Amino acid sequence: MTVTEILRQVGTPQAAVLKEHVTLLALSKLSRYEAECSLFEAKYQEPLSSFRQRLQSMTDQEDFEADDDLADWDFAERAVHWWRETLAALRHAD
Repeated sequence: MTVTEILRQVGTPQAAVLKEHVTLLALSKLSRYEAECSLFEAKYQEPLSSFRQRLQSMTDQEDFEADDDLADWDFAERAVHWWRETLAALRHAD
């Protein structure tokens, strides 16, 4: 028996199952990236924008760990925004 046949027998449209699956995936990813942002904010005791400005103002010093963290934090922050937008789109999707 296929998944399609099972869904038909239980009366659940494939689109509904797919939407639910993608919604759960999005919530999982959003939670992961929000947690990552929170860890960086706790580590540096400042928001991303302040951290970025502080690193950019350091002209005579190199802090490779902070530079790496900035790249990771920036990626996580962009991922949070993307997954939030995706969830909003899913709420209005058919």
